[in-house]
Parts: sequence; C-alpha cells; structure tokens
Amino acid sequence: MISDLPENIRKTALILLKLGEATAEDIARITGRKRSTESYYLNLMADMNLVKKKKVGRKIYFIFNGKD
Repeated sequence: MISDLPENIRKTALILLKLGEATAEDIARITGRKRSTESYYLNLMADMNLVKKKKVGRKIYFIFNGKD
C-alpha cells in the first residue's frame, strides 16, 4: 500500500514505518519539511486508515494500523 502513495507522502510513510511511532515534528526534523506539511500528510494517511493517532498530553503520535 505504501508503494501506491505519491512520492511526497511515501517519504513521510517510510520514515514513520522506520520510527514506529512519531509526531509530525519528529518526522519534519528528518525530512527538513515544515511540521505543518508533515501533519497534513500524516492526517491524509489517517483518513485513508493507514495510520492511527494517539494523543499524549498536547502531542499527537501517529502509528501504522498494522493491518497491511
């Protein structure tokens, strides 16, 4: 399923897969893109049910669903 994603979102997905669990800020530090951009991509993946969100305090962590 990751291979079907556009390149920009696939980069975010692969980093999340490597980290296991991350915030948009964590991923932005690695990609060099803005946190808002990574947040947008992660939320798109959440809308596609690829990832789930876990809120811890004020931070939102994204985790792959594990279905695929």
